[in-house]
Parts: sequence; structure tokens; C-alpha cells
Amino acid sequence: MARWLGIDVSTTTVRVALLASSYRKLTLEALREERLADHADAVSALRAASQGLRPEACAAALDGRRAYTRKLDLPRAALKDLENVLAFEVEATLPVELEDSVMDHRRLAPLPGSTANAETVAILAGVAPASAVRERVDLVKAGVGVDPSRIGLGPLALLNLGQVSRELAGETPVVLVELAEDGGDVVIASGGEPRMLRSLTRGIQGLPEDAPRLARELKQTFAAWRASGGSPLDRVIVTGPGVDVPGLEGFLANELGLALGALPTLGLEVPTALMGQTTRFARAISLALSLSRRPADLNLRRGALEAQQSFQFLREKQPILSGLAAALLVSLGFAAFAEQRALESERKGLEDELAATTQVYFGTATRDPKEAADLLDAAISGKSDDPMPALDAFDVMQALSERIPPSLVHDVVDLDFKKNQLSLKGLVNTIDDANTVEKSVAEHPCFKDVNLSHTTKLKEKNKQKYTLELKIDCGKAKADKKPAGPAPSASGGAGR
Repeated sequence: MARWLGIDVSTTTVRVALLASSYRKLTLEALREERLADHADAVSALRAASQGLRPEACAAALDGRRAYTRKLDLPRAALKDLENVLAFEVEATLPVELEDSVMDHRRLAPLPGSTANAETVAILAGVAPASAVRERVDLVKAGVGVDPSRIGLGPLALLNLGQVSRELAGETPVVLVELAEDGGDVVIASGGEPRMLRSLTRGIQGLPEDAPRLARELKQTFAAWRASGGSPLDRVIVTGPGVDVPGLEGFLANELGLALGALPTLGLEVPTALMGQTTRFARAISLALSLSRRPADLNLRRGALEAQQSFQFLREKQPILSGLAAALLVSLGFAAFAEQRALESERKGLEDELAATTQVYFGTATRDPKEAADLLDAAISGKSDDPMPALDAFDVMQALSERIPPSLVHDVVDLDFKKNQLSLKGLVNTIDDANTVEKSVAEHPCFKDVNLSHTTKLKEKNKQKYTLELKIDCGKAKADKKPAGPAPSASGGAGR
């Protein structure tokens, strides 16, 4: 839950409103008022008004008579460099130097039902002297002990009441008149957007003598609204201390020709003790609402005066946060301990399984993965049934070429090599030459059961055809393979 403090400071009075924000609920917790005449200065009055409230964020505002507002219609192309364009356009209309001031702006939505130029956008800019903003910031820090997050501008803060009132945020023009002791503000809003702003020089201090002058200022404001193309006004809502002045409502209604209505019921949870006071504290409540995520007014804390996040609410909740952190650390410790125990139990089970497996397959039980890997490597390197053949077909042809004497005329007719069986058919001049081939081939250590199974005399070629069959078996020791050389032709003379 966040607590927001709105601070309304006039030349005679300090009013504060404390709102508590929670999920989809706003609660008005406190409304307080202190007269400056009862205190040494404004700081003392603000300190007394905010005593014991302990807000997490606060907002104040400058009087509208100490600031300037300008409404500009700029081409859409200006949005690409709005800051510089706006500074140039606004500075030409100000009686003060912009470099000694702070400025904020917001883009305004078109009036409901209007035919606004699609090529332009409406911008509302607010400017105030940096010294005035700094003075208000220092006042709040000294009186409340919290750096204000926002410094609003004049009557614009009243627009934030639209967050808790659909009637104030509707499309029908709404007139809000804030009457304080030393002055007042007027804002005409439509669709939740400010359409006209004016600060009044007359307040309720000079009543009843100043009543005609106050009515005249209001008439001039409403006439300017109608002259600018604004739709007719139905009623005026008066807020601030002026609502408690006897007879003022009837007088203004008669002078203005408009009905003066009460502030609509706000969507706040209000304690019984504070009911009926929301209208008097409307400015302070609206400033507190400006600390929400959807503020409708401007914020003059810009540039060098921009608010620094102090995280005061974290410091106030330090004991709770410390307790939560301690509980989290203890939970993490227990979780880590439980995880460690689970991993140790799993490791023990895997080691037991490894010992049983190595005992079955290697005859030696070990719980060390490295020793198990060594046992596996030793078993693999010692196997005799190597799937690789001792001699492949190329090796056989090379061995035959080496064993047949070079002086012997020999032609290979057919060579059939399947697995470890070899059948060789060749042509020689005589049977003695065939016997010589048989003896020479039998001398190879991998050629076993060499048998000259068949011989045939070929009369047309005057050659002797023979068939030699043998088995290839190199035993445990594989024959050393020599570097591959050119293979003899299957039909050529091996001994030529």
C-alpha cells in the first residue's frame, strides 16, 4: 500500500490530504488544515499539518499567478523535435527568460465532435520561474521531510479529480472554480482535457466587498470561452474554502446566470469523520492523485530541479524487508541442504550400481568411475575377435603378386575372395609352373590349406589353366600391411 500526500499552500493556509492506494482502491486517510497566522512560518505550519502522517511520496503546486500557461497549435512535423520547437515558440510570448525557468508540456486531444485540422496538434505548455519551483520544493522538504515528486501548476491539478469521478472526465464541458482565501483558479475541462485556464486575482478574503469584482472576473472568463468557440456552459462547480462562505453560491449563480453545483461524489473510501470536507480540500486531494500513474496535470520538476528518488518508503519498511530477507535466506539454506542430501543419496546409489556392474563384467568391483573406464579400455584392447579382417582384397592381390616368381609367365583369369576363402584361376605354360605357384603361395603365413584342385590343358593357347583354393587365417597376430602400391591387373600376368 502506498501513501500519497497532497499539499496545498496559500498565503494564509496550509492544507494536506493523505491518500492510501492499494489494489483497485483509494482511501482518504487524513485531511488537515493549519493557518499560517498560528505559526512562525510556512514550514512550521506544514510540519504541524503533516505530523505523524508518514507519506511515501508527496506533491505540491505553484499558485497559478506565479506561472504561465500557453496553448499552441503546432504542425505534426514539429513532434520530431518538439522540445526545441516548443521552447522557441513559447519564449517569444513570455515576459521572463526561458533559461531561468522550467517548462513542462502535454499534448491535448481534440475537442469531442470537433473538426480539428489533422495536420496540427494542440500542445499545452506550462512555465514557471526556477526560483519559485525551488522555493516550493525546499518548503516541502523542510516541512514534511520528504522530497516532493511533483510540483504542479495552478488550476491544472484539479484535473486529477477526473481519475475518481466519471462526471468530471466526461465530454460535457465542466467548470471548476477553486476559491481560496487570497485568490482563485478556473479550469474548463472536456473529455478530461484542459480547454481553458485562468487564475483569479480575487479570493474570499475581501468578501462581501469584492463580490462584484469576483463575479466580473468569472464573467470575463466565461465570455472568453464562448468567444473561442466553446459550447455553452450549464453549471459551475465551486471548490475550496469558498464553499463555506454564506450566501456566495446564490450571489454568483444570480450574477453569472448559471447553476452552481456541488462537487460530484468522488470514488474514494472516505471515513465518516471526513465526509463533507472533500470539497474544501479538493486541491490537496487532486495533488495527491497526481502521484498516481495517470496524472492529468503538468510537473514543473524538470531539468536541474527534477526529483531524485530517495526511496523513503523502502527505508520506512526496512524492518519488514529485513525480516523477509532473513526468512528467505533461511528457506534457501534449507532448500540447498535438502538438495545436497538428495544428490548425495543419488550418488551413493549410482556408485553401488557401478560396483555391481564391474563385478559382473570385469570380475573386479569398483566404485570409482575412472577405474571403471580403465577396466573397460583394457577389456576392449584385449579382445581377439577384432571385426577388421587381417587381409582385405587389395592385400591379397598384393601378396599373390609378391609370391609368384617374376620369371614365371602367369595370367590371372579369375579371383574370387569371400570372407576368408580365396579361389584363384590362372594360366601358366606348364603344370610344373602351376605347382610352383602353389608352393610359393603356401609360404605366406596367412595362406592356409593351399590346394591346387584342378588343371586343364588349353590347346588353342598352348596354356595350362589351373584352379588354386586356399583359406586366409592370420591367427592372433595380424599380418603387417605394407604401404599400398599399385594393384596388379586381374587379367594381366602377375609374373611378367
